[in-house]
Amino acid sequence: MNAASRDNHGEGSANWVGPVLRAGDLAESVARAIAEDNPGKRINILDRGDYVRIHTDQQCRLTRQTLERQLGHPYELRLLELEMPSFSGRLETRADEYVWYYRNS
Repeated sequence: MNAASRDNHGEGSANWVGPVLRAGDLAESVARAIAEDNPGKRINILDRGDYVRIHTDQQCRLTRQTLERQLGHPYELRLLELEMPSFSGRLETRADEYVWYYRNS
């Protein structure tokens, strides 16, 4: 991962966006995929025990292709919503890509 951080304390940023996932193998794969899909961005991973926050500043992109490579098997992105009780920012969904983003409105 390029500038990823993993901690239990968090960093405050009003513009950080991304998924909040149940802890486990899927969350780990999503974190690796997000790091790959957002080159050059700092990825903030907050492990809260039962859940994991994965955030980037302003925009966070996750593609099905990258997630499938990290998982090692096919995966429909719509299934991610079952493991994602929450997220920060706004979310745009497509069959092959999820994008969380910040918009001040």
